[in-house]
Amino acid sequence: MLLRRRILSLSASLRSCNHSTRDALSSPSNFSSLTKPPIAAGDILIREVKDWFKLDAPPQSHDLINRICDILKSPSSDGDDRAFYHHLTSLRLRLTEKFVLDVLNHTRYDLHSCLKFFDWAAHQPSFHHTRATFHAIFKILRGANHFRLIVEFLDGSDGFEGYRHSLRLCDALVIGYAVAGRTDVALQHFGHMRFRGLDLDTFGYHVLLNALVEEKCFDTVDVIHEQISARGFVCAVTHSILVKKLCKQGELDEAEAYLRALLPDDPDGCGAGLGILIDSLCSQEKFQKATKLLDDIKVVGTVPMDRAYSIWIKSLIGAGLLDNIEGFLQQISPLEGCEIEVVRYNSLISKLLKENNLGSVYDILTEMMVRGVLPNKKTMNAALCFFCKAGLVDEALELYRSRSEIGFAPTSMSYSYLVRTLCADRRVEQAYDVFKGAMDRGHFLGGKTFCILANALCWNGKAEMAKELVIVASERDALPKFLGGCKVIPALCDAGKVDDAILINELFNRSGVATTFGMFVSLIYGTIRLMRGDKAAKLIVRMQEKGYTPTYSLYRNVIRCVCAMESGDRSCFTTLLNYQLSRWEHKVGTYNLFIEGAGFAGNPKLARLVYDLIGRNGFTPTLDSNILMLQCYLKNERIADALHFFYELREKGEVKRRLYHVMIVGLCRGNRLDDAMHFLEEMKGEGRHPSIECYEVLVQKLCNRERYEEAVGLVNEFRKSGRRITSFIGNVLLYNAIKSKGVYEAWTRMRDVEEKIPEMKALGELIGVFSGRVEMEGELKRLDEVIEKCYPLDMYTYNMLLKRVVMNQAEDAFELVERIARRGYKPNERTERILDRARRILGNLNSRANLVRSGWDSRQGQLEY
Repeated sequence: MLLRRRILSLSASLRSCNHSTRDALSSPSNFSSLTKPPIAAGDILIREVKDWFKLDAPPQSHDLINRICDILKSPSSDGDDRAFYHHLTSLRLRLTEKFVLDVLNHTRYDLHSCLKFFDWAAHQPSFHHTRATFHAIFKILRGANHFRLIVEFLDGSDGFEGYRHSLRLCDALVIGYAVAGRTDVALQHFGHMRFRGLDLDTFGYHVLLNALVEEKCFDTVDVIHEQISARGFVCAVTHSILVKKLCKQGELDEAEAYLRALLPDDPDGCGAGLGILIDSLCSQEKFQKATKLLDDIKVVGTVPMDRAYSIWIKSLIGAGLLDNIEGFLQQISPLEGCEIEVVRYNSLISKLLKENNLGSVYDILTEMMVRGVLPNKKTMNAALCFFCKAGLVDEALELYRSRSEIGFAPTSMSYSYLVRTLCADRRVEQAYDVFKGAMDRGHFLGGKTFCILANALCWNGKAEMAKELVIVASERDALPKFLGGCKVIPALCDAGKVDDAILINELFNRSGVATTFGMFVSLIYGTIRLMRGDKAAKLIVRMQEKGYTPTYSLYRNVIRCVCAMESGDRSCFTTLLNYQLSRWEHKVGTYNLFIEGAGFAGNPKLARLVYDLIGRNGFTPTLDSNILMLQCYLKNERIADALHFFYELREKGEVKRRLYHVMIVGLCRGNRLDDAMHFLEEMKGEGRHPSIECYEVLVQKLCNRERYEEAVGLVNEFRKSGRRITSFIGNVLLYNAIKSKGVYEAWTRMRDVEEKIPEMKALGELIGVFSGRVEMEGELKRLDEVIEKCYPLDMYTYNMLLKRVVMNQAEDAFELVERIARRGYKPNERTERILDRARRILGNLNSRANLVRSGWDSRQGQLEY
C-alpha cells in the first residue's frame, strides 16, 4: 500500500510532463527534442521502479541463479567440458524441487545450459529428480522442437537409470513420451503398467490426457477420462483439458454449455477452462461473444477470472483493437481485483515501444505499479528500453547498474538499446563497458550495434579502444559477420597505426568478415603515407584477389610508393609488375602504368627499364608509352635524356604532334625556354599546329623573363591562326601589364593586327588601362564588360579587376563583388584578401576624416570663444 500511494503521488507530478511530450515521442527522430522530466522527479521515478522490481524475487535468489548461469555459460580454460561440475559443487547448493525448477525456468532459452544443470543435479547425492522436474525438462525440450532428444533419452534406459530420481521408470516413460508427442508409445507403456498391476497417479493421468487431446486422439481421450473419473482424480485440470478437446473439435457451443454447467458446483473447474474457450472464440474473431461470456460468468463472483481476462486482453492486442493506451485502460479499469497476467502487459508495452508511443508506455508501467502487478524479466527489459528511447540516459544506466540488486538480467535487445543510447549521448567509454559486459554474459548484440559503438569510439578519438573492442570480440567468437560500415580500420590508418589496422583486418578475415573496398583503400593509403610500398603492394594484390578493381589513381600511388622505396633491390616492383601482367589483358597498358608510377616516384631509370621491357617481351610501345617516358625525363629534369629520347623517336619516324606538345611544355616548366622556342619553330616548320597549352605556357614564361616582344608576337601569331584569346593568355598579359609598362609598349608595335582584328584593339586598350598609360572611359568597376569582348572571364580575371578597383576607388569594390556573385561566379580566398585591403583603406580614410573634423571643431570653438 505504501508503494501504491507513492506511485499515485509521483504519477500526478510526471503526467503533465508526459502528455506535453507525447507528440515528440511519436518517432525516433524526435528523441533529441524530448523534454526530460525534472531531475528530482526522474530520481524518484528510478527509485520507485527499482523498488517495484525488487518485489519479483529475493535478491539473494537472483544473485545465486545468475551466478549458476554464468558458470554454465563460461567456457573452460583447460578444455574440460565438465569443469562446470566442480564449480557448481563448490557453491554447496541446497537443492530442492522448487529451486531446480526455478533454475530450469531461468535457463529455458539456453538449452545447453539447461541440460547441463539438469544433468549435474541428477548426480548430486542430496537431490532426486521428481516428476515435476522431469516434466519441466521434457516441456523445455519440446518447446525447442527437440523431440528426438526426449525420445533418445527415454529409449536409452541405461542413461535414465544413471540419474538419481524419485520417479518410477514406468511413470517417467509414460510422461516423457506423452510430452514428446509419441502418444502411441506412451499408451504402450501405460498398458504394460496396468498389466503388471501398476497405475499412474493424478499427475501422470492428466499429462497423458492432455497429450492425447493435443494429438487429437479423441476416442482414446474418452477412455482415459473414464479411468480418471473412476479413480476420483477429476479436478479443475480435467475440466480444462476437456474444454480444450471440445474447442479442438470445433464444438464451441458445447464447450460453453459444459462450462456453464460447472458454475454451481465447481467454479474452479469453470475458471480453468474459461481461458481456453475465450482463446478459441477470439481466434475465430468472435470478440463480442467472448466479452459477453466473461461478463456473464463474472456476475457469479466465485469463478477465478485472471487467466481468462489475460487471454482476452492478449487477443485484443493481437487483433489491433487496442490502438491506444486509453482503450487499454478502459478495458482493465472495471477489472479491479482481477489480476491480469504480467505477460499481457508486457505484450502491449512491446507493441507500444515498436510504435515509439513512449507516453503510453509510461502510463502502462505506472498502471502496473499502482495495481501491484509483479514484474518479470521482460518487464524489466521493457523499462530499460523505455528509458533509452525516452532519452533518460542516467536513469537507464542506473537501472542497468542495479541489475544484481533487483535481479535484472538484460536481454541482447536491452543491451543494444543501452549501448546505442550511450553512444548517442557521447558516453562512449560507458557504452564500451556495457558492451563488454554483454559479451561476458554470452550476448551477441549484432553487427549494427557493434558498428555504432566502434564508429562512436573512433569519432570521439578512442581508436585504441575500438581496436581492443574488435580483439575482445574476436577472442570470444562474437565478431559480427557483416561490418561494411565499420570505421575502425580507417580511423587507425588516419592515426598512423597502420600495423594495428592490418591486425584488425586479419581478425576480420579469420572471423569471416569480408574486407570491403573502402577498408582496402584505407589500408593502402595508410601504408603509402608511411612509405611502406611492400605492404601496399601486397594489399592491392589481395584486393584484386577478393574481386575488387582498384582505381587508376590508387594503383599509380601504390606503384609510386613501391618505386620510391626501391634501393637496388627491385623484387617488390618486379613481383607486382609480373602479377599485373598475368591478370590484365592489355599488356602495354600495364607497362605504361608502371612507367608513369616510376616517373611520379622520381625514378626515370626504373621507368626506362620498364619501357625497354615492352620491346624485349615482343610488344611495341604505343604513343602513350613514348609520351609517359618523355614526361618522366622532363619532370625529373633529365633534359639531356629527354632530348636524346626525342631524337631517337624522330629517327624512327615516331614523333607526333602530342610529343612536340609534351616536349615544349616540359622544357618550359624546366626553365629551358630557348629550347622550347626552338622546338616550337621546328614543329611549325614541319607543318604541325602547336597546341593551345604550348602557346599559354610560352607566353607566361616569356612574360616572366620580361621578353614582352616575343610574348606579344606569339599572341599575334596565335590570334592569326584563327583561335580566340584564352582566359589564361589574357590574364597573363593584364597581370604583367600591372607590373610593367613594357607589355603595352610591345603591344603598340602591332598596329597592323589591331586594324584587322577588333578584339585585339580592345585588348591593347585594356593593357594600356592596366599599365596606367590609357585613361579609362567610364566606370572602372564595369570594365568586365570590355574584357568579356576580348576573352572569356574567370575568377582570376575578376580578382585582378577588383584589385585595380581597390587601388583607384576602394568603395566601389563591394559593389563589384555583388556584381560578380550575380553573374554566377564564386569569390575565393584571394577575393577575401582584396576586400580586407579595401576595408583597411576605407577605415584609414574614415579615421583621417574624423581627425580633420575634430580639429576643425576645436578651431571653430576657439573662434567663438
